[in-house]
Amino acid sequence: MALLNTFLGVLPALTNDGKILLSDPSTVSVAPDGNGGLYAALRRPLPDSPTNSSVLDHMKSRGILHLHAYCVDNCLVRVADPVFLGYSIERGAETGAKVVKKRYAGESVGVLALRGGKYHVVEYSEMGDKEREAKDDQGELAFRQANIANHYFTLDFLLGMEAMEQRMTFHIARKKIAHVDLDSGELVKPTQPNGMKLELFVFDVFPFTSKLAVLEVPREEEFSPLKNAPGSATDGPETSRRDILAQHKAWLKAVGAEVGGDEVEVEIDPRVSYAGEGLEAFRGKKITRSSIVDSVEVAETL
Repeated sequence: MALLNTFLGVLPALTNDGKILLSDPSTVSVAPDGNGGLYAALRRPLPDSPTNSSVLDHMKSRGILHLHAYCVDNCLVRVADPVFLGYSIERGAETGAKVVKKRYAGESVGVLALRGGKYHVVEYSEMGDKEREAKDDQGELAFRQANIANHYFTLDFLLGMEAMEQRMTFHIARKKIAHVDLDSGELVKPTQPNGMKLELFVFDVFPFTSKLAVLEVPREEEFSPLKNAPGSATDGPETSRRDILAQHKAWLKAVGAEVGGDEVEVEIDPRVSYAGEGLEAFRGKKITRSSIVDSVEVAETL
């Protein structure tokens, strides 16, 4: 873990037998250290700070006690969700996690679980078929709480993170890593995975928390990740667009508005409604054309 103090934001890339690769004869090959590098970044002095204060110092000076963080591009995320924050605070939790129910046993998502008596997000690749397909007494997947990288922290917990980082375990990703051949000095660009990149994830702190609050939320209301390129069948720009428009249409229908068919698309400005509230002006209105709702006064024009 001393590597964390030597490399900022990156970690050395290794061969499959653990030797350090070089990107040229005098430079260590490195790769991003994963979103778990967030914690070290919070402690680093801000570049324009005359007192070398960090982000954590700044938050402490402002009296901030509770934080919300999300680490996946997600158009349905509820930033600083008062329900999630209030739930976590009321339970006296140090950390919190939102989860959604796994769609099926083979879905490639990490799940929140106890391992060795400690909270962990167990990656799909770290589970065997037996664990992935295990059922509980109600016939549901035993390990069904899919992690969506949507978390709560107390500032006090983050202030103690440096000691915990020394005990965190790296995740290994097998990748194709360009490197210099030490005998010939030539750059090698492999066509197959030839080495390891090391990563830490934001949820790797969970084993060190004394109390974790877990809130399961409906996937269709709060999770539509953007992970893939345009044209992908899942988790792409098109599915993100589809899901946010479907959510906004559902909000209007819930207050009694009549919205046209699939060809009618309605987007609600987040300044008008955070989670479907404040739309009573649309009750009884019939929306027959695609619209952007950027004020409640729009209801009078429909």
